[in-house]
Amino acid sequence: MRDANAAMLDGYGFCGRLNASIRQHGNAVKFAAAHGLDVQQVRDAVASKSVHVKVANALGLFKVQRYPLLSDPSVLATPKQIQEKLNTFIRECGTQAAAARRIGISKQHLSNIQNTARGFGESCLLFLGYGKPVARYLPMDC
Repeated sequence: MRDANAAMLDGYGFCGRLNASIRQHGNAVKFAAAHGLDVQQVRDAVASKSVHVKVANALGLFKVQRYPLLSDPSVLATPKQIQEKLNTFIRECGTQAAAARRIGISKQHLSNIQNTARGFGESCLLFLGYGKPVARYLPMDC
């Protein structure tokens, strides 16, 4: 298995791979037909409006979210790493209620984050030193 971070593509790399595959098929309509995709999904991905999971899968990729470290945006954390940092912070605070107060959110909101009923939220990410999530693409064999 290859190093997942080395194999990760950003939006530019994804578009490069998509455009090359479209050229091999002749055009976006033929690419979509060859992979059983809606043409609009392919056009939206080419325009970087949105990337449907089926378009990424057609290229042998899957979409993941990563969180840039505010002090060094080239360092991207996984959701698991954010969760671990959050759990460590809660342990250091002694209680979930104390941690929630320090972050500036309710105890219930923090509980929902821990139970993955909610995303991390901007205030929690900022407090932990991370920016908003960015999309990256990994080969399916990673």
